[in-house]
Amino acid sequence: QIASALRGNPGKMQQPNARPDNASMKPIEIWGYECSPFVRPVKEKLAELGLPHRVVSCSRGSKNRDVMVERTGRFQVPFIVDEN
Repeated sequence: QIASALRGNPGKMQQPNARPDNASMKPIEIWGYECSPFVRPVKEKLAELGLPHRVVSCSRGSKNRDVMVERTGRFQVPFIVDEN
């Protein structure tokens, strides 16, 4: 959270130019784990754009990690699924 504070708390406020219909979209799935430095900026940007999203946790040892490797053939986060 210190890193977020130093960057001006991104993801806390919606951008004024975000499309108003973004909130009505299906949630975007972000596969990753909480402490990943690659997942956090994606979550922050989706929040700024007003896009609904959910995080599918795939930390070390979780079944979701195995599911992700089955789907993609490797482990690399963030893995994004957008059904819109």
